[in-house]
Amino acid sequence: MPVDLESALRLLGGAARWQRLREVGVPDSALRAARRASLATDHGTYALPDADPALAAAVRLAGVVSHASAAAFHGFALWQPATASHVTVGSWRPPEPGVVLHRARLLRSDLDTFRPITSPLRTAIDCGRTMRLLEAVVVLDSAMNRGSVRPDALRAAAEAARGHGAAALRQAVRFATALADSPLESVLRMLVTLLGCTVGVQVRVSGLGKVDVVLDGWLAIEADGFEFHSDRSAYREDRRRGNVAAERGLVLLRFSYEDLRNQPWDVLAQIERVLRTGPPRPVATERQG
Repeated sequence: MPVDLESALRLLGGAARWQRLREVGVPDSALRAARRASLATDHGTYALPDADPALAAAVRLAGVVSHASAAAFHGFALWQPATASHVTVGSWRPPEPGVVLHRARLLRSDLDTFRPITSPLRTAIDCGRTMRLLEAVVVLDSAMNRGSVRPDALRAAAEAARGHGAAALRQAVRFATALADSPLESVLRMLVTLLGCTVGVQVRVSGLGKVDVVLDGWLAIEADGFEFHSDRSAYREDRRRGNVAAERGLVLLRFSYEDLRNQPWDVLAQIERVLRTGPPRPVATERQG
């Protein structure tokens, strides 16, 4: 039964080459009509007007969406949004504005089963090889937390990696954890590892639930995104948690997205100052009157 071209393109992510469209059942007559309707490019590529630029570029270049662009497709968190389309090709292609080209020979297991995108595991490996450590850990944390990448598979891939970026990948994997619920937590955890103290991640505290990070058993730190702390109910819950933390003998510090994004070293300096003061102790007060 013939398949409608637009439906096929939607199914394939918004862009595809004519061979792939024929494979899924789009008739030649529909492809010829689309060329007349300007849905086709000069390279045998068909794309919807709202197709993702990275996917359209990958199809046009006979490559696959990869690295940060593939991470975005898979729903992995990115600390820095991709400003260009990342595409992996098997052979040399001339440079294009707005496209970052990577050269690699990919196996079938490296690819998404249906779309021209690297698989979740291959995407995590590529990001670990090429991104700065902090950005790579955000991606790897997210990939594992979502269940898209198994920690054991990622560790095995890192140990087997060779060549350019292999050492960077192994370092990122050593820092990564499936416990981080958000990129804010990933960044906060990476910052506090510089302090040389005992770091607990997603620590359960009676009456309080999970705390993002606990240092040396007494300094609790939480990273708060506005979307989860922006209504009256969240406001009351934040106060309750702060009170319970004090009752449990914890000092609680809270930092916002803007704090961690715009002034991470100020955040780290404040945490270090609090650590130097030590656990809670009686406060000297002046007698009144």
